[in-house]
Amino acid sequence: MDEAVSGAFSGEKDVLAPGEEFNGYVVERKLGAGGLGTVWLARHHMLDTLFAVKVLDPDVAEEQPDYVKRFVREAKLATKIRHPNLVAVHDAGYDAAKGVYFLVMDYVKGDTLRDVIAFGGAQPEKEAVRIILQVADVLAAAQCFGMVHRDLKPENIMLTKEGVVKLLDLGVAKVSGGLDSLKTQTNAVFGTPAYISPEQAIDSSTVDARADVYSLGVILFELLTGRRPYTGDDPMETLKQLLDSSPLPDVRTVNGKVSQKVAETVARMCAKRLEDRIASPKDLLETFARIGYALPAASGSEIAAEAAPEGEDGPSVVDLVAGLSTKPADKSLELETQDVEIQEFISRLKRRKRRRWLLVGICVLALLAASLLLILLR
Repeated sequence: MDEAVSGAFSGEKDVLAPGEEFNGYVVERKLGAGGLGTVWLARHHMLDTLFAVKVLDPDVAEEQPDYVKRFVREAKLATKIRHPNLVAVHDAGYDAAKGVYFLVMDYVKGDTLRDVIAFGGAQPEKEAVRIILQVADVLAAAQCFGMVHRDLKPENIMLTKEGVVKLLDLGVAKVSGGLDSLKTQTNAVFGTPAYISPEQAIDSSTVDARADVYSLGVILFELLTGRRPYTGDDPMETLKQLLDSSPLPDVRTVNGKVSQKVAETVARMCAKRLEDRIASPKDLLETFARIGYALPAASGSEIAAEAAPEGEDGPSVVDLVAGLSTKPADKSLELETQDVEIQEFISRLKRRKRRRWLLVGICVLALLAASLLLILLR
């Protein structure tokens, strides 16, 4: 597959057509389709740059208001994160003339992991882990906003022609706070049966980052072996295997070339008991680093984290508020926020720090002056 985009859909009728102008873009051709709408390749009229434009089907928007909320939420969440391994969202809106919601994303050429596995089979251990680490780094960034993806699968992860890994969308992300329109739907199940965790199969509304770690473990299993760990004839059979007490099959029984340490890590990623599973994407990155698979340095803007003042424990300002690095020397992430409360919080901390240093300077000068005075009086 030469091209892939976020959330391909297939509507019965197209609201756009090649050659048509749409919100400053000239539509070139359809890239993908699915039950919720379509994705089009479009060229920005002024910039002469190609973008992927996702358009929500008007009938779906009218009949399923929750899909509109999810669509808008995806755009909002995506703009909070700037990461080299996440497809960026540049614009979103509602076109009154067409009666459609749309969002504009990077146009990325390459193959989804589904195609990589289908045509290439099992991947070398080093390459499989490299892919998983880059996705984990995006999830570690997303976790700083309380975000859990909940729909990780090979179709949502892409490998560009240059070998860069791209997470195509935020799936049916769950966010703490007031942004998750699906959050209150208890006992609801979202995601793809072959990749969801046992707890997500029971109730998607209560899952945390460990559910994404589980899904990544299943994807890593598939990358290393060329097949899924659970292969039921239908989704219900897959869920039955998922929910029984037996552990995930050992990777090495399928591919003996996989190292023992990586096999053990896959098992910990896919532990059915929450307390036995690797706790977060950040912990997953650290786990792989300890066995010799550190996340490679990535290009991009670096925002240095401020160290905690001497004598104080806890995360830095950046780690606490925006989580700009998943590990101390990680340069792979750039986050932007328009949240006024966060900006004011950071400003207050900086002002407090400046006042502290000013007070220290005044005390030092006072001590020096007192010492000089004592010397002069002798």
